[in-house]
Amino acid sequence: MSDTTQTNAMAEIALALAMGFFSIMVLTMVSMGGGMMSQSVKSALDDDPVALANTVEKNEPDQAKGASRNVQPENLLIYYQDRFLDHRFKPVDPTRLVGRDKIVLAVDPDLSMSATMQVRKRVSAQDITVVVLNDKWLKALQEAKL
Repeated sequence: MSDTTQTNAMAEIALALAMGFFSIMVLTMVSMGGGMMSQSVKSALDDDPVALANTVEKNEPDQAKGASRNVQPENLLIYYQDRFLDHRFKPVDPTRLVGRDKIVLAVDPDLSMSATMQVRKRVSAQDITVVVLNDKWLKALQEAKL
């Protein structure tokens, strides 16, 4: 007589233990990887410091996520087709914005992240929020033939 039921039970127990250890390993790797990710981001920021806190708006409790806010026209700076423009689509020198409190830099959505960061560095203001141009602005810029 063969003892297959006992062998099958032992195989089932071994499989259950293996799955348990694998789950613990995955959880450990995920929890350890979170800290390592933030350290690598921190070291990347140390190499090329960018005031990310100024580029990301903090959500206020009374404001819905994704809701738009009105921006003062003099604080709006548009970067479109390698040119800086004001709210009337007139050329602007980005180095003359030092005295402004808050600048909103609107860029083309097709602009890469590295190009956006290079554009941001060219603006001499301290507090800059980077946003992408929506369809209305893009249409208006195309109609202005800039």
